Amino acid sequence: MNYRTALVTGSNCFTGAHVVDALLRETDIRVVGTSRSPESHPMFLPYRDQPGADLGRFEFRQIDFHTQWPEMRELLDEVKPDVIVHVAALSEVALSHEKPLDYFHVNADATVRMADHVRRAGWCERFVHISSAEIYGTCSDAILESAPLNPTTPYAVSKAAADLYLETLRKNFGFPVSLICSTNVYGAYQQLFKIIPRTAIYLRMGKTIQLHGGGQAIKAFIHIRDVVDGILKVLGGEHYGKFHFSLDFDRPIREVVRLVCDKAGCDFDAATQDVGERLGQDSRYWLDSTRAERELGWAPGVSFEDGVNETVEWIDRHWDEVRRQPLVYEHKHAPEAETPSAALA
Repeated sequence: MNYRTALVTGSNCFTGAHVVDALLRETDIRVVGTSRSPESHPMFLPYRDQPGADLGRFEFRQIDFHTQWPEMRELLDEVKPDVIVHVAALSEVALSHEKPLDYFHVNADATVRMADHVRRAGWCERFVHISSAEIYGTCSDAILESAPLNPTTPYAVSKAAADLYLETLRKNFGFPVSLICSTNVYGAYQQLFKIIPRTAIYLRMGKTIQLHGGGQAIKAFIHIRDVVDGILKVLGGEHYGKFHFSLDFDRPIREVVRLVCDKAGCDFDAATQDVGERLGQDSRYWLDSTRAERELGWAPGVSFEDGVNETVEWIDRHWDEVRRQPLVYEHKHAPEAETPSAALA
């Protein structure tokens, strides 16, 4: 890659941390990561947890790209990154029903403001935006990137709004944006409240695992390294527009939990409890990845069983720290940013 500097927003989060890790291991690009929170514990950061990443090329800045827009704008203009990988977002779907404004402020408003500034500045050569399969709603068949959007939650609507705006920049101004949609991403270093790490943790603690809707929702899990590999392939050529990264098969959440139980030698029925479904839970996501396979030469390389084993091993390796970490999502309120006139001045 003939880029000098990449800026990764949301570098503390699961996908963001893996993007930073891959850039430090597989390229010679300078990497700047940003997050509204202090840098996470090393157990959540593969580039700090595993040897081999060139940390001399990495810099972390604690900046909230929504509420601290002047500081974020100053950083962008200082660094002038060739590449921006925009991961930062609020992503807990169920909570978006209770706090929709927070989700629109961060996922839509702040993304539009940043992209508009970057587009006008002119120094960004590639802008990769991490979208979501949820923008399509329930998928009964494998869908292409051209499928109509059908979001069913405030979270999904906020992500769809940002996607649509970015597409207008690409069509009207040639803005070099690529949008990434994946199905359920998993792997080591994921937030502990996500279903695979949470199942492994609850089994070890002897806690009951609640299956919303009886665990009947069907998900296509894809390993985080496969998604990040796709992102690097997008950056490695002139690939714009939307790309899907998904597997050709899926499985009910119930069977995912059963697999983890079997690996731990635990009785599934004794370890789980069926509870009511979450509001707005889509029953199935099914993305067609033909474009990524054809144009990028992309293909998933991590089997689900290997990925689950790796995730469980990561939890075991960090068990003392895992016990000190919260096992539920902790929402940080997204307060109002500056007034638009002040923020854009």
